Amino acid sequence: MILGIDAHKLAFKEKTGTENVSYYFIKNITPKLAHQFDKIILYSHQKLPKEIMTKLPDNVTNKIIKFPFLWNTVALSWEMYWHQPDILFVPSHSLPPIKPKKSVIMIHDIGFLDYPNNYLKQQFLHLEKTTASDIKSASLIFTPSDYSKKTIIKHYFADPNKIVCTNLGVDTTIFHPNISQSRINKTLKKYDSRISKKPYLLFLGRLELRKNISNLIKSFAFFKKKTGYPHILVLSGSKTHHQPLFIEIIKSLKIEQDVVFTEHIPQKDLPVIFSEAEILLFPSLYEGFGLPILEAQACRTPVITSNITAMPEIAGNGALLVNPNEIEEIAQAIKKILDNPALRQNLIEKGTTNIKKYSWIEFTNSIFFELVKLSKKI
Repeated sequence: MILGIDAHKLAFKEKTGTENVSYYFIKNITPKLAHQFDKIILYSHQKLPKEIMTKLPDNVTNKIIKFPFLWNTVALSWEMYWHQPDILFVPSHSLPPIKPKKSVIMIHDIGFLDYPNNYLKQQFLHLEKTTASDIKSASLIFTPSDYSKKTIIKHYFADPNKIVCTNLGVDTTIFHPNISQSRINKTLKKYDSRISKKPYLLFLGRLELRKNISNLIKSFAFFKKKTGYPHILVLSGSKTHHQPLFIEIIKSLKIEQDVVFTEHIPQKDLPVIFSEAEILLFPSLYEGFGLPILEAQACRTPVITSNITAMPEIAGNGALLVNPNEIEEIAQAIKKILDNPALRQNLIEKGTTNIKKYSWIEFTNSIFFELVKLSKKI
């Protein structure tokens, strides 16, 4: 029995949510899990990092498919045509057009349906087409939250019996508050000097419309106007074509000196950035999961997040929930945490308890459990 896994995102240097899902899933494949299959093939467009491959079981191999573009529609499909595994699992992408009868996918969310303006027209049409096709053809679908499972069933009339909710995890060996002052100083020096000089509120994620950046900026401006507090807002995430809009809002509110853009922050710096933040502001309009919530909680940073989609489910009791469309409500929540040390500590303690439910090891174990069940039907 051969299991194939699309591992091409492991080769990406800049890892965000879906890349980390692939990374942690594969990293936690133990001999006990792997040897339930005769062979496991990791497909990628270039050689996978040595530090990952050398730690994997002896029946796990890396098949390099050298093709400069169109990974899914051409490269992986070509491999499936000539050398098809018994089961193909795609953790962070869409299924290839040519695939085994037993194909499995993880669909993280279907937010593109509610926020099509987040995407260029070609991207949206691709997502619309492949998601519908994948839901129909997949033997098994994993989702990271109950919310995502329910929305997939609702929008696509999908068979609930083939959708399995498997929560993501948080790496507490990386995300924790026990950081030396020298590491803090060294890390903060890499970024805008204002970050090390003033207390800051942090947003982490792609700078796109569905992340509610516009309302976040307006809420911060309202908070500053009402309180006069010295805090700055740090917006950390990859640029998108929406960034000029956010810059215009900042200029119109005359808060240019109080807002810092850092672009993408590598994972090795994130624990410092989280731990030094006064609050993680994550009032997104749509999330299928929301990894930054857990990462902030692991770093003992209070969280403000939205009371809609998957965010209440993931945050548990370890966050202040707000209506993401209410600018004053978000601003009031910021002031409430900064003015109330007891509330702050309460959120930190509840966040610390909440993250115990989320494990990358359990994530991999749960998926293998289902894949082995599927293999017995072949």
